[in-house]
Amino acid sequence: MGSTNRKRALLVSGSVILLCLTVITGMTLALFSDDEVVTNHLKAGDLDVTLVRTKLTSTYLTERGFLDTVTDDRDKDFTNGTDENVFALDGAVIVPQSKYIAEMQVSNQSDVAFGYWVEIVYTGSADVELADQIEITVNTAQSKRLSQGLVVGSEKEPIGVIAVGEAGEFTVTVEFLDLANSINNQAQGDEVTFDLVVHAVQYTGADPDLAS
Repeated sequence: MGSTNRKRALLVSGSVILLCLTVITGMTLALFSDDEVVTNHLKAGDLDVTLVRTKLTSTYLTERGFLDTVTDDRDKDFTNGTDENVFALDGAVIVPQSKYIAEMQVSNQSDVAFGYWVEIVYTGSADVELADQIEITVNTAQSKRLSQGLVVGSEKEPIGVIAVGEAGEFTVTVEFLDLANSINNQAQGDEVTFDLVVHAVQYTGADPDLAS
């Protein structure tokens, strides 16, 4: 098949939303007696999450029209949200068998443990034919979940629980499926954009490491 018939366009935005909630109420108490004052200070806890891409493996279309695979091991911080593409796909042309694997690390810099979950949100006018041929997979150490426009995990059932000062990892894979020509051809010239959203909230359950 000629390169013209195989070209597809996919734009993936890498914006990240971190829902940071203040999780402990704080107050100042003053206890008075006849001649002395004892003041107790309680500080409200903070939820401080960082999100870093630690590795990106791309199977992409070269300028000469061949598929090649490269790896970028440089850390890339997406903590504050950005329009920069997590998969480095801005303006890229993809074809069936194109595949992008982003390894992400979530770190806890706060005072409390938190649970997190991932959401894939299609934005703009996503073309249905191409969206149906794009497989998005979220991997954690515990399980593998398919997410295409859906939430992976929830506040009650997070895909990971991160203790204070610790970090967790998950991987997001975007793959253009190699289907029958009659199916792939329907997506020619189509575009899809989506946001990768990471939610985090205080975890109020028991410490998983202490569970029997």
